[in-house]
Amino acid sequence: MNQPPPSYRIGVIADSHNQWPPRASELLAGVDEIWHLGDICRESILDEARAICPKLEVVLGNNDFDLHYPLSRTLERYGKRFYLIHILPREIPDSIDFLCYGHTHRPDQTIKNGVQFFNPGSVGSPTKGAPASLGFLEYDSSHGWNSRIVLI
Repeated sequence: MNQPPPSYRIGVIADSHNQWPPRASELLAGVDEIWHLGDICRESILDEARAICPKLEVVLGNNDFDLHYPLSRTLERYGKRFYLIHILPREIPDSIDFLCYGHTHRPDQTIKNGVQFFNPGSVGSPTKGAPASLGFLEYDSSHGWNSRIVLI
């Protein structure tokens, strides 16, 4: 991805746990790609995401027993490096700008040691009193990258 576009939107979801709320489809309409951060549980959930946007990146969660995707991946998008994983690692990989994770079912947008930690919460099965949510990573050629959480 060499020349950045004027804008670019990535829909980020995690912890769907066999559930796809119709509101997620509405919110994700028009994104340039979707990232699922694990605990998918069924391939058909990913088919729901692909129906919205065929450009899909996936990592496995601790409940994804019969799926075949990597446990983590590092992606570059318009000048930033994103590390995708389900469970927050003990050690932060070198040379990343965003650490995107799931598992906790709780949204997170914090910066630690120059790395943006981003958890979109649970799109399908929130626990511990957290609301259902998803996230967006948005690029604007004038302002760079930012993140936001949307309650479903």
